[in-house]
Amino acid sequence: MNLLCWEGYESENILGEFSRQRNIQCSARTLLSDARTAHGLLAGEYKNYDALNINNPWCRDLLCHHGLIKTLDENRFAHTLENLLPEFDRLSRWARNDSGELIGLCQRFGAFNLVVNTDRVDQTTAEDQGFNLTSSKSVRFGILAYDDFNIMHICIGAGINPFDQLDPSSLQKFSNTANDWHRRSALVCDDHNVLNRALLDGKIDFYISGGIYTVSTARLEGYGNLRAITPANSGTEIPDGIVFAEITSVLQQAQSSADAIEFLEFINRPEIAIRAAMTPNTLNPVAQMGDPRVFSQFSTQQLQALQWDSLSEDISRCDMYQIPPNHTDLLQRLQGARSYSVLNG
Repeated sequence: MNLLCWEGYESENILGEFSRQRNIQCSARTLLSDARTAHGLLAGEYKNYDALNINNPWCRDLLCHHGLIKTLDENRFAHTLENLLPEFDRLSRWARNDSGELIGLCQRFGAFNLVVNTDRVDQTTAEDQGFNLTSSKSVRFGILAYDDFNIMHICIGAGINPFDQLDPSSLQKFSNTANDWHRRSALVCDDHNVLNRALLDGKIDFYISGGIYTVSTARLEGYGNLRAITPANSGTEIPDGIVFAEITSVLQQAQSSADAIEFLEFINRPEIAIRAAMTPNTLNPVAQMGDPRVFSQFSTQQLQALQWDSLSEDISRCDMYQIPPNHTDLLQRLQGARSYSVLNG
């Protein structure tokens, strides 16, 4: 059974354990871009993969519409849909197609916007200013190079809604902001551990495109001054922040669909859902924490690292991750800004 996934599910204590219990060979490929993976699947790449773990809109709004996602038996998975966190109620619809049929299972989720060192940028200031923090000449920032999130965040920073059809003027605003952020950023990197270290070393004061998913392990190590920030409600039609929900599905092309379906059941078992939350490189909320058997396994320190006290409020401030209508154009502009910044040091 072959798996395409975000970091964590390929680990020895998840996929390795499944392989041993099922007595089959398993392999995984991790991804850094939802869009790149989804379009690769559409183009016929990844032909040997059976299961997919990807962020919500690419599963439901693209791959499912193109017939690449297998519909699941609702009755078989009814028990996995019980005891989900109340915060997950409005996110769970992403695991269903337009007809309401089950197309995947939700697990990890969270607000994904900014990460700050509160010793240098206090929480209230960061929440009030949000992505406008980049305008301050007194703070240094980095960019976590996650293209799909960068696109949404740069749009928000430019004062435009990434989920609207953008006119030439708005597209130019995006380019201007992308160029400006990359020109003035102190660090651009696709490794969140590097950015967390830069925060601790004083090289940057905050970074863009991050959240509990990226900062929780540093917080668990005792660096509570590093904090994921969800911008406060501005009262405009522009999103304040973004929340994601990962969907794990069975691909229509699956050669081992029985194994892939079994894998979905496997990761939703309480003992494995805990492992999905506590992977080697990140600690992240999972929807199954509504089950006392899962929640009870989290220590006070782990819940603090997860910023459990503000989870509900953070999620309520966010707009759901969607596919920007102008994604292809925006991606080209983002890559141009990044290339320019690299060439010009």
